[in-house]
Amino acid sequence: MQTSSKSPLLILGAPPRGGNHLLRGLLDHHPQLLLPPDEDYFIRHLSRHPLLRWRGMMASRTAIPDFFRELQKDGHLERINAGHGTEVFGTEDSLDLKAYYDYVGTHHRRGNIDALVCNHVEALAVALGHTEGDGRLRVFFCALQPSKSDLTRVGEMLAHNYDVRGVFLVRDPRAHLTSKLVRNPTLDLGRFCQRQNHFWQEIDWFMENCGPALRVRFEYLVTDPKTCMREICDFAGIEFSPAVLEYTQSGEPSHSNSSFTSSSGIDHSVLTRYRDSLPAATITYLEQHCLPELFWPGPPVPQ
Repeated sequence: MQTSSKSPLLILGAPPRGGNHLLRGLLDHHPQLLLPPDEDYFIRHLSRHPLLRWRGMMASRTAIPDFFRELQKDGHLERINAGHGTEVFGTEDSLDLKAYYDYVGTHHRRGNIDALVCNHVEALAVALGHTEGDGRLRVFFCALQPSKSDLTRVGEMLAHNYDVRGVFLVRDPRAHLTSKLVRNPTLDLGRFCQRQNHFWQEIDWFMENCGPALRVRFEYLVTDPKTCMREICDFAGIEFSPAVLEYTQSGEPSHSNSSFTSSSGIDHSVLTRYRDSLPAATITYLEQHCLPELFWPGPPVPQ
């Protein structure tokens, strides 16, 4: 049996408001991971837009750092490094940005999309302190929009260059909708259900075409984090440590918009809050139009 010559890479992701930052915060300072301090937009944007891929391949070595900065939301890495933003995990100087842009410029090769992808992944690893032979696993972390088929696009692009495996969070549509309505009260129910179903199907596609994948139910991560994190560590090939049960940012306990906070641990109310906030007709619609496997049976409804 032949083994892959590609370097291993772990993909972490869920749809927006699906638990991304909870999972990332639990893995935050695992010593065996090269985990970005916040979402990595470069590959996601590159995978969506053919014109951007063409521009990147045609850019000169002197112009390529600005191209990379543009795809990271015009300076997202710089904002992380300054500790700015409402959901930024980084602290001041958490990334060696000089090393990142030096690597990008030095290793850029025109006309090769695979080189462009690897250039970013390896440059980010260097910015996170990677040294030759340290054995740490590279990680891609970003919210994956089902409406853009991000999981499929990103998975295919990274699988072409790395030996990938994915950990994807799935959240009950009822609780997920409740969370999303906070930011988008006019969200269309029909499209929401289509996107929920599509994300589940994309995970199936990833397993068939890219590499192994682990579905992790958000609700089990909240109710039984120890079992879930053991399973995730085993799947990723890293050691389990009690530290992965603590929600941190850059290794420090922190408040977040996720279920974990530094003071009260896990907020279990996020799992069933929909019972009080969603109309019965909306819950019925979701149950009729979303795949049945998406739903968490959960604790019984109080009588």
